[in-house]
Amino acid sequence: MKIKKTLSPYYHKLVKFSKITKNKLFGHKKYKKFVVISRSRTGSTLLMALLNKHTNIICEGELFKNLDNKSCTEIWHTLYNSKNKKIKQVGFKLFYYHPFDEDKSVWDFIKKDTDISIIHLTRKNLLKSYVSQKIGEKTKQWTENVNRPHNFDVSSKQIVLDFKECLETFETISTFETNARQTFNDREIIEVTYEDLSTDYSQVMSRVLKQLNLPNEELVTVLKKQNPEPLKKLILNYEELKDSFNSTKWKYLFNE
Repeated sequence: MKIKKTLSPYYHKLVKFSKITKNKLFGHKKYKKFVVISRSRTGSTLLMALLNKHTNIICEGELFKNLDNKSCTEIWHTLYNSKNKKIKQVGFKLFYYHPFDEDKSVWDFIKKDTDISIIHLTRKNLLKSYVSQKIGEKTKQWTENVNRPHNFDVSSKQIVLDFKECLETFETISTFETNARQTFNDREIIEVTYEDLSTDYSQVMSRVLKQLNLPNEELVTVLKKQNPEPLKKLILNYEELKDSFNSTKWKYLFNE
């Protein structure tokens, strides 16, 4: 057992090196590029998992979140190197506020290359998204798997929200979404909502694949919704918060 654990890192490095070498010799760079632009708690992990189930897609995660002393240029060229010939689309997910480092040039790469497809993933109910964020910070659990459920009871997930903090968050997110649409208004944006994705992801993915010019495939995931409970049960000061938002444009978020 100890020998296996010791050899494991070397084995994975060898497999990775072998794959890279094989792609360089027999792969190609004629695939298309895409990027999933979003923010946290919108179902981006679910969308990425579904995309990666497709035979012709590679979708990486938050490669540009923290650059770790690398440049955006270096990460970009490492991602978009030679791939297996079956790959037709290569992309990654990028949150509005990434990278956290000073180098933000990944956004320039995307803006300059108008052939890159933009998948814009949003969540209509900003309150539910914010609640999910706060619960994640409390429980330290960010995904739910049908085969390994966390089984948290409601009391372990309940939170208290601050009105001003909520208001500021809603305004910030709304601005992010508007700016993204304006920035990439020179190309077709594939709009996807968390609500549609979580209700019927097969239909959503069929549409996404069509817009990416890829054959439709049945895509399956083991991920599941983490917080299905009503907001009234999750937010301890729900009624107070609802009253505070009653005179704002965000009051619709409390119409469960």
